[in-house]
Amino acid sequence: MGTPMTLPAALDIRSAPAITPLLAFLAASHAAAMARVWPAPHEDFLALPAARRHAAAILAGRSGQTAAHVQWMAARARDGELAAELYGEAAPGGLVKALGRMGEVLWRAEEYARFLAVFGEPEAAVLIRHMKVLRPEAFAIISALPPALHLAPVVAHLGTDEAAAADLASAWSIAIRVRGEGATRDLAQRLSRAKSAGGLFEMARDVILPPAFSPVAPPPDLPAPFQPVRQLETLNAVALEFRNCLRDFVGDISGGRMAVYVWRGDGGPAAVALRQDPAGWRLAEARGRDNVDLEDAVLLAIAQAAQSAGVRTGESWGGLLRRLEDRAYDPPAPAVAPLLNAWRMRLALGNLWD
Repeated sequence: MGTPMTLPAALDIRSAPAITPLLAFLAASHAAAMARVWPAPHEDFLALPAARRHAAAILAGRSGQTAAHVQWMAARARDGELAAELYGEAAPGGLVKALGRMGEVLWRAEEYARFLAVFGEPEAAVLIRHMKVLRPEAFAIISALPPALHLAPVVAHLGTDEAAAADLASAWSIAIRVRGEGATRDLAQRLSRAKSAGGLFEMARDVILPPAFSPVAPPPDLPAPFQPVRQLETLNAVALEFRNCLRDFVGDISGGRMAVYVWRGDGGPAAVALRQDPAGWRLAEARGRDNVDLEDAVLLAIAQAAQSAGVRTGESWGGLLRRLEDRAYDPPAPAVAPLLNAWRMRLALGNLWD
Protein backbone atom coordinates (compact mmCIF):
# COMPACT_ATOMS: atom_id res chain seq x y z
CA MET A 1 0.00 0.00 0.00
CA GLY A 2 1.44 3.42 -0.93
CA THR A 3 1.96 6.38 1.31
CA PRO A 4 -1.20 8.44 1.90
CA MET A 5 -0.48 11.68 0.03
CA THR A 6 -2.55 13.84 2.39
CA LEU A 7 -0.76 12.86 5.58
CA PRO A 8 1.83 15.31 6.98
CA ALA A 9 5.21 14.22 5.68
CA ALA A 10 6.85 14.40 9.09
CA LEU A 11 4.04 12.55 10.89
CA ASP A 12 5.53 9.40 12.42
CA ILE A 13 2.56 7.36 13.64
CA ARG A 14 2.69 4.45 11.21
CA SER A 15 5.05 1.50 11.10
CA ALA A 16 8.56 2.29 9.91
CA PRO A 17 8.77 2.35 6.11
CA ALA A 18 11.15 0.19 4.13
CA ILE A 19 14.46 2.02 3.62
CA THR A 20 17.08 0.90 1.14
CA PRO A 21 20.78 1.09 2.13
CA LEU A 22 21.39 3.86 -0.41
CA LEU A 23 18.59 6.01 1.00
CA ALA A 24 19.80 5.34 4.55
CA PHE A 25 23.24 6.63 3.55
CA LEU A 26 22.13 9.69 1.57
CA ALA A 27 19.18 10.79 3.72
CA ALA A 28 20.73 9.98 7.13
CA SER A 29 18.38 11.30 9.83
CA HIS A 30 15.73 12.12 7.19
CA ALA A 31 15.62 8.58 5.76
CA ALA A 32 12.28 7.61 7.32
CA ALA A 33 10.57 10.85 6.28
CA MET A 34 11.90 10.56 2.72
CA ALA A 35 10.81 6.90 2.54
CA ARG A 36 7.27 7.92 3.50
CA VAL A 37 7.19 10.53 0.75
CA TRP A 38 8.95 8.32 -1.80
CA PRO A 39 8.37 4.64 -0.84
CA ALA A 40 10.99 1.97 -1.61
CA PRO A 41 12.86 1.65 -3.87
CA HIS A 42 12.78 5.51 -3.80
CA GLU A 43 13.79 5.96 -7.46
CA ASP A 44 12.07 9.32 -7.91
CA PHE A 45 13.78 10.76 -4.83
CA LEU A 46 17.21 9.41 -5.76
CA ALA A 47 16.84 10.80 -9.28
CA LEU A 48 16.33 14.34 -7.99
CA PRO A 49 19.24 16.80 -8.18
CA ALA A 50 21.01 17.26 -4.84
CA ALA A 51 19.49 20.72 -4.36
CA ARG A 52 15.97 19.32 -4.66
CA ARG A 53 16.72 16.50 -2.20
CA HIS A 54 17.95 19.01 0.36
CA ALA A 55 14.83 21.10 -0.22
CA ALA A 56 12.65 18.02 0.26
CA ALA A 57 14.31 17.28 3.60
CA ILE A 58 13.72 20.85 4.79
CA LEU A 59 10.08 20.84 3.74
CA ALA A 60 9.29 17.36 5.08
CA GLY A 61 10.52 18.40 8.50
CA ARG A 62 7.99 21.21 8.77
CA SER A 63 4.54 20.73 10.23
CA GLY A 64 1.61 20.84 7.86
CA GLN A 65 3.55 19.63 4.82
CA THR A 66 1.83 16.73 3.07
CA ALA A 67 3.75 14.08 1.17
CA ALA A 68 2.07 15.15 -2.08
CA HIS A 69 3.10 18.78 -1.55
CA VAL A 70 6.70 17.87 -0.73
CA GLN A 71 6.86 15.67 -3.83
CA TRP A 72 5.48 18.39 -6.11
CA MET A 73 7.71 21.18 -4.72
CA ALA A 74 10.86 19.07 -4.89
CA ALA A 75 10.26 17.66 -8.36
CA ARG A 76 8.24 20.22 -10.30
CA ALA A 77 8.31 23.68 -8.77
CA ARG A 78 10.44 26.33 -10.43
CA ASP A 79 13.50 27.52 -8.52
CA GLY A 80 11.80 30.78 -7.53
CA GLU A 81 8.70 28.97 -6.28
CA LEU A 82 10.80 26.52 -4.30
CA ALA A 83 12.87 29.32 -2.77
CA ALA A 84 9.70 31.16 -1.75
CA GLU A 85 8.34 27.97 -0.17
CA LEU A 86 11.54 27.46 1.78
CA TYR A 87 12.21 31.04 2.77
CA GLY A 88 9.14 33.18 2.13
CA GLU A 89 8.16 35.57 -0.62
CA ALA A 90 11.26 37.73 -0.08
CA ALA A 91 13.69 34.83 -0.52
CA PRO A 92 17.20 36.01 -1.43
CA GLY A 93 18.41 35.04 -4.88
CA GLY A 94 20.54 31.96 -5.37
CA LEU A 95 18.99 29.84 -2.64
CA VAL A 96 18.43 26.73 -4.76
CA LYS A 97 21.90 27.05 -6.28
CA ALA A 98 23.34 27.16 -2.76
CA LEU A 99 21.43 23.99 -1.85
CA GLY A 100 23.13 22.33 -4.81
CA ARG A 101 26.55 22.95 -3.24
CA MET A 102 25.66 21.17 0.01
CA GLY A 103 26.87 17.76 -1.12
CA GLU A 104 24.98 14.53 -1.67
CA VAL A 105 24.30 13.57 1.98
CA LEU A 106 21.43 15.40 3.67
CA TRP A 107 22.17 17.67 6.63
CA ARG A 108 20.55 17.51 10.04
CA ALA A 109 17.47 19.63 10.68
CA GLU A 110 19.31 22.02 12.98
CA GLU A 111 22.02 22.48 10.35
CA TYR A 112 19.44 23.46 7.73
CA ALA A 113 17.91 25.92 10.20
CA ARG A 114 21.32 27.48 10.81
CA PHE A 115 21.98 27.75 7.08
CA LEU A 116 18.63 29.43 6.37
CA ALA A 117 19.13 31.89 9.24
CA VAL A 118 22.51 32.95 7.86
CA PHE A 119 21.57 32.91 4.17
CA GLY A 120 19.26 35.90 4.42
CA GLU A 121 21.90 38.22 5.84
CA PRO A 122 23.28 40.61 3.22
CA GLU A 123 26.74 40.37 4.78
CA ALA A 124 26.76 36.61 4.34
CA ALA A 125 25.43 36.54 0.77
CA VAL A 126 28.75 37.41 -0.86
CA LEU A 127 30.61 34.96 1.36
CA ILE A 128 28.24 32.09 0.52
CA ARG A 129 28.33 32.83 -3.21
CA HIS A 130 32.11 32.40 -3.19
CA MET A 131 32.09 29.11 -1.27
CA LYS A 132 32.46 26.31 -3.81
CA VAL A 133 31.26 23.66 -1.36
CA LEU A 134 28.94 24.28 1.58
CA ARG A 135 29.48 22.27 4.74
CA PRO A 136 27.54 22.32 8.04
CA GLU A 137 30.75 22.99 9.98
CA ALA A 138 31.30 26.24 8.12
CA PHE A 139 27.83 27.50 9.01
CA ALA A 140 28.40 26.66 12.67
CA ILE A 141 31.34 29.07 12.51
CA ILE A 142 29.48 31.72 10.51
CA SER A 143 26.44 31.66 12.79
CA ALA A 144 28.67 32.13 15.85
CA LEU A 145 30.05 35.38 14.44
CA PRO A 146 28.35 38.78 14.26
CA PRO A 147 27.13 39.70 10.75
CA ALA A 148 29.92 42.26 10.31
CA LEU A 149 32.48 39.44 10.50
CA HIS A 150 30.84 37.23 7.89
CA LEU A 151 33.93 37.79 5.77
CA ALA A 152 35.78 35.11 3.82
CA PRO A 153 39.26 35.81 5.31
CA VAL A 154 37.92 35.73 8.87
CA VAL A 155 35.91 32.53 8.41
CA ALA A 156 38.81 30.82 6.62
CA HIS A 157 41.20 31.45 9.53
CA LEU A 158 38.75 29.92 12.03
CA GLY A 159 38.42 26.60 10.21
CA THR A 160 36.04 24.42 12.23
CA ASP A 161 37.01 25.75 15.67
CA GLU A 162 33.71 26.84 17.21
CA ALA A 163 35.41 27.85 20.47
CA ALA A 164 37.69 30.22 18.53
CA ALA A 165 34.66 31.69 16.74
CA ALA A 166 32.97 32.25 20.11
CA ASP A 167 36.08 34.02 21.42
CA LEU A 168 36.22 36.25 18.36
CA ALA A 169 32.52 37.08 18.72
CA SER A 170 33.12 38.03 22.37
CA ALA A 171 36.07 40.19 21.36
CA TRP A 172 33.93 41.93 18.75
CA SER A 173 31.19 42.70 21.28
CA ILE A 174 33.68 44.18 23.73
CA ALA A 175 35.54 46.10 21.00
CA ILE A 176 32.31 47.83 19.99
CA ARG A 177 31.69 48.78 23.62
CA VAL A 178 35.24 50.09 23.99
CA ARG A 179 35.44 51.94 20.64
CA GLY A 180 31.80 52.70 19.83
CA GLU A 181 29.38 51.68 17.10
CA GLY A 182 31.01 54.12 14.71
CA ALA A 183 34.11 51.91 14.58
CA THR A 184 32.23 48.88 13.20
CA ARG A 185 33.35 49.21 9.58
CA ASP A 186 36.99 49.97 10.40
CA LEU A 187 37.22 47.11 12.89
CA ALA A 188 35.79 44.60 10.41
CA GLN A 189 38.21 45.70 7.70
CA ARG A 190 41.10 45.51 10.14
CA LEU A 191 40.30 41.95 11.21
CA SER A 192 39.79 40.88 7.59
CA ARG A 193 43.41 41.80 6.82
CA ALA A 194 44.83 39.13 9.16
CA LYS A 195 47.22 36.75 7.40
CA SER A 196 46.82 33.82 9.80
CA ALA A 197 44.72 32.57 12.70
CA GLY A 198 47.34 33.80 15.14
CA GLY A 199 47.37 37.19 13.44
CA LEU A 200 43.58 37.36 13.62
CA PHE A 201 43.59 36.89 17.37
CA GLU A 202 46.49 39.29 17.83
CA MET A 203 44.34 41.90 16.11
CA ALA A 204 41.33 40.87 18.20
CA ARG A 205 43.42 41.39 21.34
CA ASP A 206 44.47 44.84 20.15
CA VAL A 207 40.96 46.06 19.28
CA ILE A 208 39.60 45.44 22.77
CA LEU A 209 42.30 47.71 24.23
CA PRO A 210 40.97 51.23 24.91
CA PRO A 211 42.50 53.72 22.44
CA ALA A 212 42.36 56.49 25.05
CA PHE A 213 42.28 56.45 28.84
CA SER A 214 39.52 58.20 30.76
CA PRO A 215 38.32 58.53 34.35
CA VAL A 216 36.22 55.71 35.76
CA ALA A 217 32.48 55.96 35.19
CA PRO A 218 30.12 56.21 38.18
CA PRO A 219 28.17 53.08 39.11
CA PRO A 220 24.89 52.66 37.23
CA ASP A 221 21.58 53.49 38.87
CA LEU A 222 19.93 50.09 38.92
CA PRO A 223 16.15 50.32 39.44
CA ALA A 224 14.18 48.67 42.22
CA PRO A 225 14.22 45.98 43.49
CA PHE A 226 17.99 46.70 43.47
CA GLN A 227 19.19 48.66 46.51
CA PRO A 228 22.62 50.33 46.13
CA VAL A 229 25.23 49.97 48.85
CA ARG A 230 27.12 53.28 48.97
CA GLN A 231 28.17 53.72 52.58
CA LEU A 232 30.48 51.73 54.83
CA GLU A 233 27.77 51.34 57.46
CA THR A 234 25.41 49.84 54.86
CA LEU A 235 28.15 47.58 53.54
CA ASN A 236 28.82 46.25 57.05
CA ALA A 237 25.12 45.55 57.55
CA VAL A 238 24.85 43.71 54.20
CA ALA A 239 27.95 41.65 54.96
CA LEU A 240 26.40 40.58 58.26
CA GLU A 241 23.01 39.84 56.64
CA PHE A 242 24.54 37.68 53.94
CA ARG A 243 27.37 36.27 56.09
CA ASN A 244 30.01 36.92 53.43
CA CYS A 245 33.28 38.85 53.18
CA LEU A 246 32.03 41.93 51.34
CA ARG A 247 33.97 44.14 53.74
CA ASP A 248 37.20 42.86 52.20
CA PHE A 249 36.34 44.84 49.04
CA VAL A 250 36.13 48.31 50.57
CA GLY A 251 39.18 49.41 48.57
CA ASP A 252 37.73 48.27 45.26
CA ILE A 253 34.33 49.82 46.03
CA SER A 254 35.71 53.18 47.17
CA GLY A 255 38.12 53.25 44.21
CA GLY A 256 35.31 52.90 41.68
CA ARG A 257 36.22 49.44 40.42
CA MET A 258 33.33 47.63 42.13
CA ALA A 259 29.73 48.42 43.06
CA VAL A 260 27.46 46.42 45.37
CA TYR A 261 23.68 46.15 45.42
CA VAL A 262 21.09 44.05 47.20
CA TRP A 263 18.35 42.49 45.10
CA ARG A 264 15.07 42.46 47.09
CA GLY A 265 12.90 41.03 44.34
CA ASP A 266 11.14 37.67 44.08
CA GLY A 267 13.42 34.85 45.13
CA GLY A 268 15.73 37.24 46.95
CA PRO A 269 17.46 38.64 48.74
CA ALA A 270 20.68 38.42 46.76
CA ALA A 271 23.98 40.24 47.06
CA VAL A 272 25.00 41.56 43.63
CA ALA A 273 28.41 42.90 42.61
CA LEU A 274 29.38 44.79 39.46
CA ARG A 275 32.95 45.25 38.28
CA GLN A 276 34.23 48.04 36.03
CA ASP A 277 36.78 47.30 33.30
CA PRO A 278 37.64 48.98 29.96
CA ALA A 279 34.37 47.69 28.48
CA GLY A 280 32.27 49.29 31.23
CA TRP A 281 30.36 47.88 34.16
CA ARG A 282 29.87 44.10 34.19
CA LEU A 283 27.73 41.81 36.32
CA ALA A 284 30.42 39.98 38.30
CA GLU A 285 28.56 38.11 41.03
CA ALA A 286 25.11 37.38 42.45
CA ARG A 287 24.66 35.12 45.49
CA GLY A 288 22.20 34.44 48.26
CA ARG A 289 22.86 34.34 51.99
CA ASP A 290 25.90 32.25 52.98
CA ASN A 291 27.04 32.54 49.32
CA VAL A 292 24.36 30.07 48.22
CA ASP A 293 23.81 29.79 44.45
CA LEU A 294 20.60 31.45 43.27
CA GLU A 295 17.80 29.64 41.49
CA ASP A 296 17.97 29.94 37.71
CA ALA A 297 14.85 32.11 37.50
CA VAL A 298 16.19 34.56 40.08
CA LEU A 299 19.63 34.80 38.49
CA LEU A 300 18.08 35.28 35.06
CA ALA A 301 15.84 38.07 36.38
CA ILE A 302 18.85 39.82 37.93
CA ALA A 303 20.90 39.47 34.74
CA GLN A 304 18.09 40.78 32.52
CA ALA A 305 17.42 43.74 34.81
CA ALA A 306 21.13 44.59 34.85
CA GLN A 307 21.34 44.34 31.06
CA SER A 308 18.33 46.64 30.69
CA ALA A 309 20.24 49.23 32.69
CA GLY A 310 23.24 48.98 30.36
CA VAL A 311 25.32 46.59 32.45
CA ARG A 312 27.33 44.05 30.48
CA THR A 313 27.05 40.34 31.27
CA GLY A 314 29.53 37.67 30.32
CA GLU A 315 33.22 37.13 30.61
CA SER A 316 35.50 39.75 32.13
CA TRP A 317 37.60 41.94 29.85
CA GLY A 318 40.79 40.64 31.47
CA GLY A 319 39.83 36.99 31.11
CA LEU A 320 39.06 37.40 27.42
CA LEU A 321 42.27 39.38 26.85
CA ARG A 322 44.37 36.55 28.27
CA ARG A 323 42.63 33.95 26.12
CA LEU A 324 43.02 36.04 22.96
CA GLU A 325 46.73 36.32 23.71
CA ASP A 326 46.92 32.54 24.13
CA ARG A 327 45.27 32.10 20.74
CA ALA A 328 47.52 34.70 19.13
CA TYR A 329 50.79 33.17 20.27
CA ASP A 330 49.92 29.54 20.97
CA PRO A 331 46.72 28.65 19.08
CA PRO A 332 44.95 25.63 20.61
CA ALA A 333 44.00 22.53 18.66
CA PRO A 334 40.91 23.21 16.53
CA ALA A 335 38.79 20.34 17.90
CA VAL A 336 38.14 21.99 21.27
CA ALA A 337 34.55 21.95 22.50
CA PRO A 338 32.84 25.38 22.47
CA LEU A 339 33.43 27.33 25.68
CA LEU A 340 30.69 28.75 27.89
CA ASN A 341 27.90 26.98 26.04
CA ALA A 342 25.22 27.29 28.75
CA TRP A 343 23.56 30.57 29.65
CA ARG A 344 24.60 30.35 33.30
CA MET A 345 28.18 29.65 32.27
CA ARG A 346 28.09 32.52 29.78
CA LEU A 347 27.39 34.92 32.63
CA ALA A 348 30.90 34.03 33.87
CA LEU A 349 30.20 35.17 37.39
CA GLY A 350 33.22 35.22 39.65
CA ASN A 351 33.26 33.93 43.21
CA LEU A 352 34.17 37.31 44.66
CA TRP A 353 33.53 36.43 48.27
CA ASP A 354 34.02 32.69 48.53
